[in-house]
Amino acid sequence: MSDRRAHLEEKIRAFQEQAARAGQLKDKISELRGQARSGDGAVTVTVAPSGAVLGLQLSPTAMKYSHTQLQQEILATIRAATQQAAQMLQDTVTPVLGDQAERFKDAFNAHSNVMMPEAPQPVAPPVSHPAPGNRPRPAPVSEDDDFGGNSILR
Repeated sequence: MSDRRAHLEEKIRAFQEQAARAGQLKDKISELRGQARSGDGAVTVTVAPSGAVLGLQLSPTAMKYSHTQLQQEILATIRAATQQAAQMLQDTVTPVLGDQAERFKDAFNAHSNVMMPEAPQPVAPPVSHPAPGNRPRPAPVSEDDDFGGNSILR
């Protein structure tokens, strides 16, 4: 009976150690941030390991770009920051998880299939509205209207 008890106590101790390591790992991961800056310093981006953008800073230099060039700079900088955060995540979990690190990476990436576009996506044309003279007019209110022309149904 004491062998079973000793075995159970060993399993409980191992589980408690593993839970403590998982808690420490979670704390370390929550503090990870990837940061990148464009070549001329116009764009600075900070991201979480998941790729969520936490910060975006544009310097006055960014105003020299056209809107499409600025969009490309921002996306490229986000990609660089995300790659940095992913590498930091890998460097953090590998020593703790060892041979399980690859499974963790797969599980972590499974929920976020976010694809960063390589080039700007086309913008939908603006919605056209009829000219003021061509707009439909509301139906006239009849004299025998039960609500005196103030119906909420019109």
